[in-house]
Amino acid sequence: MWLVDREQMRNIDQFMMGKVGVDGLALMELAGSAVARSCIDYARNIGKNGWLSVHVVAGKGHNGADGFVAARHLMAQGHHVLVWVTSEVSQLSDACKKQMQAYLALGGQLAQSDDDLAKADVIIDAILGTGSRLPLEESLRPFVKAIGESGSPVVAVDIPSGVDASTGQVDPDVILASVTVTLGYAKMGLYQYPGTDFVGKVVLESLSMPDDLAVDHGAYAIALQDDEWLQMRMCRDHNSHKGTFGKAGVVAGSQGMLGAARMALEAAYRAGAGLVEWFCSLDTPDSFWTTLPAEVLVHLYEGKSGEWQEHVISYLLEWSKGQTALLFGPGMGHGIRRLASSQPEALLRLAEIPLPMVLDADFLHALSLMPDQGREWYATRRHSTIITPHPKEFARLVEMDTAAVQQNRVWHARSYSTKHQVVVVLKGAGTVTALPDGRVYINTSGNSGLATGGSGDVLAGYLTGLLASGYHAEIAAPLGVYLHGKAADLARVAGNCEESLMASDLLLWLSRAYTPLFPTGN
Repeated sequence: MWLVDREQMRNIDQFMMGKVGVDGLALMELAGSAVARSCIDYARNIGKNGWLSVHVVAGKGHNGADGFVAARHLMAQGHHVLVWVTSEVSQLSDACKKQMQAYLALGGQLAQSDDDLAKADVIIDAILGTGSRLPLEESLRPFVKAIGESGSPVVAVDIPSGVDASTGQVDPDVILASVTVTLGYAKMGLYQYPGTDFVGKVVLESLSMPDDLAVDHGAYAIALQDDEWLQMRMCRDHNSHKGTFGKAGVVAGSQGMLGAARMALEAAYRAGAGLVEWFCSLDTPDSFWTTLPAEVLVHLYEGKSGEWQEHVISYLLEWSKGQTALLFGPGMGHGIRRLASSQPEALLRLAEIPLPMVLDADFLHALSLMPDQGREWYATRRHSTIITPHPKEFARLVEMDTAAVQQNRVWHARSYSTKHQVVVVLKGAGTVTALPDGRVYINTSGNSGLATGGSGDVLAGYLTGLLASGYHAEIAAPLGVYLHGKAADLARVAGNCEESLMASDLLLWLSRAYTPLFPTGN
């Protein structure tokens, strides 16, 4: 599902009414009708059938005009409707004034000072639309606060008032909606946190606008949905063998962090890799071997775990010739960071490996410690690279404060991806996957059960397995992120509470996440 920001939506509206010649009033009629339907549907879903009391809080612009149209449609169906107007009539836009006049001409009523929002079965938030910016105007705060204090369910027109349509940032007095009826195209702010927490169920009313129109006007962001992966699947041929699906090489783990390697290794197999091999030191404790999946291959090198020296890099380069895709990072330890600081040229040799790679955790920290924060490393690469930083790791790479990164995750991830030509998986709620061509995927699967140690190791291994089995990085990254989150959702549906979910639990559910989407054969 394509997402747009405020500027793109404004340009599309102007195109529709200008070059296409669609009457703006006709679009409002479609929008208001959709909002009215959503009010009735929501009320039925919560057990309120028949006659409804609906209060509409209308702003002075097009959003308010849509609210008046919705009020008229609800009134025509016999529901009791009151409209609260947030501005003086003289301040209303021409479109809003015209829709108010139509509503009043048909017997509609405006709210009076003694009316009470708390008596509404449903409130329609038609105060601010896509074009608004934060913070809220002070004159609107009494209305916004009154909606919040009413306790009544809210249906928002286009986007809840107080949510930034482009970034998902919110005002302290943001309205909490039960349903958001978004018009034309879904807005980026609906799928970015913290905004996502305030939108409720999103209902898309396309107003007959095709996807191509969004792309033509610069849309680059996609919200991942269940049905879209059916078009991206890579069917497996029955006439295949383990070599068909590649060999995933995993460079991970060190003393005290061997579990990271264990989870990444199994996850690579769960993604469909034909073989998975671990590059590890001779001094790995004997007791650890029994914890590994029996299927894992092991390549032992001479050296101490976590102490990355130049001769170990030479071993690694030779070993990599037998792999299809590589993972560097989970639990590699402090040694790789010291190497980056003292001998960056040694780390740079790894960039020349002619294989697709996933870079995670300690390896990303190491890149940030290089004199140029890894810019030469990326420039040396000639094959696909996926990086999987959490916000703090990404902040190190871009030399910014973590909070600043979180303020506009899409923009920062996309800028970094296009600049360095790497796929960026910026983890967190609503994980952002940015591709070098400028496209961005915002993930919609997953839950707070993923906020636990090791879930990133599972994701990194899973992405590596997808690369090894034949997926291009531009598909493997958003696909892997989505299925990783889907595994957590399936675990929750099966009765596993989010609080108790462990990263290793995901390994059991990854195959369930895969099954409905990827039938065998053609």
